[in-house]
Amino acid sequence: MKSLQVKALVASLMVLVLVIYPQAAFANAIPIRHGSDVGVTSNNVDWNLYGPSLVVPDGAVTTKQEVICSEGDVASAFGDTTNSGGCSSGNYIFLFQFTSTKTNLVFTLTNLQGFTFDVNASNPSESTVGVIQCDSENTTILCTTLAASGAASSFPAITFTAPKTNVSVSFHVPSVPAYPAGTGTQGQGLTVYVQTHLTTPVPLAIPKPN
Repeated sequence: MKSLQVKALVASLMVLVLVIYPQAAFANAIPIRHGSDVGVTSNNVDWNLYGPSLVVPDGAVTTKQEVICSEGDVASAFGDTTNSGGCSSGNYIFLFQFTSTKTNLVFTLTNLQGFTFDVNASNPSESTVGVIQCDSENTTILCTTLAASGAASSFPAITFTAPKTNVSVSFHVPSVPAYPAGTGTQGQGLTVYVQTHLTTPVPLAIPKPN
């Protein structure tokens, strides 16, 4: 009888571990999108929903954020009053740019809705997490300006983790390089993204950095 009870307990614990144990991606390469993958400077009213704006610094990390419509469909720009304040398709990209002198930094975003954890370095447009690199065609998006253009190795070896519930995601960063400042409102620092899809585009819940 005790043997059956022990087996039942072990089985229950295994199910619990599978539910809460974080998904992880330890890839040699990280998904890199470019500013112009989202849109260009001349049509930023179509894709730039909100920001860039400064998140209150916590003393160790200074963060800016921006909300992007990945399909270039800001509702107000196309007269969509039903989804006013959001993206008509419900497809959102949340950008966070930060600087820090800390090592082994864990940058976590909570309050995620409509998020599916998918790290795809070979096809960044399908990846729901990654980094944004600056280019000259879009100077109004938060992005990372690299010291050597196109040198992907200038990005730190970021790893990503998320719980099975997909309500948060963490970026594990060994250190944040001292990147040069960008042009326009590109900002300065390491810029990461999270992509979500809401079947009901509004109201929009903004992820919270922790």
